[in-house]
Amino acid sequence: MKDDMETVALLLGEQSDDRWQPRELAEGAVRIVRDAEGTMKLEKISSEEEFEEASSSSGCFRRGTPIIDPETRDVIGYEMEEVPRLKNGTDN
Repeated sequence: MKDDMETVALLLGEQSDDRWQPRELAEGAVRIVRDAEGTMKLEKISSEEEFEEASSSSGCFRRGTPIIDPETRDVIGYEMEEVPRLKNGTDN
C-alpha cells in the first residue's frame, strides 16, 4: 500500500459460524483506506500477512444489525460490529 494511504478499519468477510477461527479472518476481508486528501475507498485483502499488518493498526468489524428504513421496511445498510482481536489463536 502507498505511504499516503491510512487503513481506517478492516471489514471481515461473511462467515456462517459465530465463532471466527484465526486463519479464516483474512478470507473475504476488505479494508477501508483514506488517502492524504481524505478520500476513502475499499481495498481487498490479498493475504494473511497483509491482514495481520493492517489489523495491528486498526479495528476489525463485521456486518452487524440491519438498518431498516422505517417507511419501506427495506434494509438500507448494516451497523458495523467490532470483532475482538485474536492473538496466537486465542481471544484477548
